[in-house]
Amino acid sequence: MTDGKGAILVLDDDDGFRRFLVRALTAAGYRVTDTGKSSEALALLAGDGKFDLLISDIQMPGLDPHGINVGNAALSKKDGPKVIYITGDPGHVPNGFVDQSRTPILGKPIRAEALIASVASALKARG
Repeated sequence: MTDGKGAILVLDDDDGFRRFLVRALTAAGYRVTDTGKSSEALALLAGDGKFDLLISDIQMPGLDPHGINVGNAALSKKDGPKVIYITGDPGHVPNGFVDQSRTPILGKPIRAEALIASVASALKARG
């Protein structure tokens, strides 16, 4: 892992919810980079920065790549980050479309305590 508890990239197009995620994660001791655009998240993942975890909203607006596409890009990287998906409608994700043993799906809204517990679990699984 990187400095502190870990480095997390947050992707969510909802500015208010993204700010909530950043505040909760930063308060818990994580180093957080955030964006509301899938294309920017893909560029950050392809860059020199190292992330331990990607938290990605599934549904992205307009022509932006789907959050699952960004997650797949992260998972395909050698030594890439773990992934947690967040969505306002977990039932909208087709059954079996996401391997939830590898990439959990959290529903919005989420309490900060549940978010931090899920993040800690994902990073622990990373080793």
